[in-house]
Amino acid sequence: MTSFTTESSIMDTVQEAAPSSPALEVSRLAKSYGKREAAKQVLADITVSVARGEFVCVVGPSGAGKTTLLRCLSGLLEPTTGEVLVNGHAVDGPPDELAVVFQDYSRSLLPWMKVAANVEFPLLEKKMSKAERKALVGQMLEAVGLTQHAGKYPRELSGGMQQRVAIARALAYRPTILLMDEPFASLDAQTRAELEDVVLQLRDDFGVTIVFVTHDIDEAVYLGDRVVVLSGTPATVSEIVEVCFPTPRDQVTTKALPEFGAIRGEVLTRIRDAKQQY
Repeated sequence: MTSFTTESSIMDTVQEAAPSSPALEVSRLAKSYGKREAAKQVLADITVSVARGEFVCVVGPSGAGKTTLLRCLSGLLEPTTGEVLVNGHAVDGPPDELAVVFQDYSRSLLPWMKVAANVEFPLLEKKMSKAERKALVGQMLEAVGLTQHAGKYPRELSGGMQQRVAIARALAYRPTILLMDEPFASLDAQTRAELEDVVLQLRDDFGVTIVFVTHDIDEAVYLGDRVVVLSGTPATVSEIVEVCFPTPRDQVTTKALPEFGAIRGEVLTRIRDAKQQY
C-alpha cells in the first residue's frame, strides 16, 4: 500500500501523544433523555479504555444504547455525566482526529458527487493543495479497492462498494480513531465478510484505533482484540472479553478454531443474561 505523502500522516498524529496513554478513555459516562422525573436513563456508569491501534467491538441487547454510546464518544451527543478523552483531551464536540462510519451508507454519501469527490469532500476545509487532496483521495480509494470506480456516482455502485467509499472518506480525513456504527448490517453475508477483512487490513496498514458497534456476535469475535458487552437498559459494561487469535485472521480457519466457539458462547451468554435483566 502507498504511504501518505501529504502533511502529517495518521501515525505522525498518533506519535504526538504519549505512547503509553490510551487513544480513547471513557470514565463514568452516563446519558439520560428527558428532564428530571421524566428522564429515561440509557447509559449508566460506562468506563472503558481503548489502547492505540486496538480494535474494540461493542455488543449488547437491542436497545441497550450502543449507538448512543458511540455518539457520545464522537462528540455528536453530550453525556449527562462522565467524561470522554481522545488522545488525552476532553471531548466537548467532534474531535478533529476522529471519524465516524455510519450504517446507512446510502444517506451518508452525497448522491450528486462522484466517488472521488465524495472522498475529497471533508478535505476541502483542510489546508491542503488540490494536488495533495487528489493524491490522498487516490491513496484511500486504492486502499479500499475502488481505484477504477473513482468517476462513478454512488448509485452506480453496489451497497458494499458504497460502504467502501464511506470508509475511504473517513480514512482520508486521517483520524487516529475510527468509530463504526454497524457499518455492515445491511449487506449480504459474502460482502460483509469481505469488508470485515478490508477493515482489519486498514487497521494494520494505517495504525488507526477502531471502535466497532455490531449486533453480530460472530463479527465482533472475529474482528475484535476485545469485545465490550453491554448490559440491558440502562446499559453498563457487563464484561470485557479478551480475544487472542493468530494473525492475520481468516474467515475460514479463524472461525473454525475451538477458541472462537468458546468466546462466541461466552459473549452470547452474557447478552442473554443481560436481556433477562429488563
